[in-house]
Amino acid sequence: MQTILPAEFKRLMVLMVDGSPHVIEDMHTSGTAQTRHKLHTRLRHLKTGHIIERVFAENERVAVAPLETRRVTYSYAQADRRVFIDAETFDEYEFSDEQLGERRWFLKENEEYKALLLDGRLLDIVFPAYIPLKVVDTAAPTRGGLDSAWKEARLETGLQIMVPLFIAKAETIRVDTATKKYAGREASEK
Repeated sequence: MQTILPAEFKRLMVLMVDGSPHVIEDMHTSGTAQTRHKLHTRLRHLKTGHIIERVFAENERVAVAPLETRRVTYSYAQADRRVFIDAETFDEYEFSDEQLGERRWFLKENEEYKALLLDGRLLDIVFPAYIPLKVVDTAAPTRGGLDSAWKEARLETGLQIMVPLFIAKAETIRVDTATKKYAGREASEK
């Protein structure tokens, strides 16, 4: 299995930590010119969804998971499980709501996503940075006033976020998948 140094880490890279696959969600370096640098990471266990904090020394070698990438389509929800279908082989993969966590609010039926597989088993779903979602319920749009004025809106997946006052019902907006916040209007196709 290939190993790398912390200097080569990238966000969303999958590492084998304590024999289990973990994805790097966030990282930052600490240290001074007199002390050794350390890399602080926030890792999400890909099988359980649990988040851990881990510090790596600059010379510590870590194994990288040998992942396979596939295109999958979100098909349907069954109790607390989400079912995805492989775009090429039509194999079904199940993923629990616990594993998805808050990211489940970005799943849209019949949408295609990138899936990470390890030894033929679904490990994780990779979401784009921004996802277009339709506003299904919000107060009527208001013009003028403060730019910092916000109102609550419910989106097609059930996610509730704050949007600017000028956003109307049935409008499509872009939502940041990392922060679950409004990121602008979706450009209309003509």
